[in-house]
Amino acid sequence: MTGIGRLKGHAMNTTGWQALIPRPITEAEDAFTFVTALGFCTWGPIPGLAFPNLAEAMGETVSSVLAPTWSWKDDLHFAQQLYYGKIIGGQPSFIAPDYLPDFVAALAGQGLEEERDPLHLYLDGRLSREAKALYDYLLDHPAQPTRALRRGTSLGNKRMKTATERAFTELQRRFLICKVDLTGRTRGTYSCIWDIAERFWPQVFENVGQTLQHAARQRIRGQLQLFGLEPITELEQKLFLWR
Repeated sequence: MTGIGRLKGHAMNTTGWQALIPRPITEAEDAFTFVTALGFCTWGPIPGLAFPNLAEAMGETVSSVLAPTWSWKDDLHFAQQLYYGKIIGGQPSFIAPDYLPDFVAALAGQGLEEERDPLHLYLDGRLSREAKALYDYLLDHPAQPTRALRRGTSLGNKRMKTATERAFTELQRRFLICKVDLTGRTRGTYSCIWDIAERFWPQVFENVGQTLQHAARQRIRGQLQLFGLEPITELEQKLFLWR
């Protein structure tokens, strides 16, 4: 079977992770328990893949899950109960703290440190100019709201909106930046404040150096198998950017 065919085959597996839901999910604490039990998941379904996600665990859809859980992603992340960002497959994702060092080490552990080196990635054509500009600005100007960050990098033009949103995702997928606060929680005031990921959760990134890349990948692969997914190379590249 080809790589593409094998990936499509995962969509037919509708059992596995659903059996791991510890209890009904009706509030943030339940979501915390769910993610902690699984180790990691996405907010909504990944099209064509039977991957664990909060929406289906709650009996919701990718759109209906937003309203009841909108504040959870922020509250759980800022309290460092879970790590949230556009990570797995570039989709909004939750990672339990116990698995966060594994995710970072699996991507850029010993011998592959360049996978989190913005300059190397940019020169290699794997990080956009916009992403490097955002990272460089945050390096010198910590904790910036989205608007100020766009303005400071000359990416505030409406024509740059799509490219800039893509850049934010690029950086989150490599655990280079993350949300650290909000400007407000009401309509018209809600906006993210961003910073370098190591500044937000320094102890996690200190532990990365103590985690062997092979061991980290094997632990994540073990969870994928527990979910009913075969951890083939194509799937790992799609979900985690592993090389």
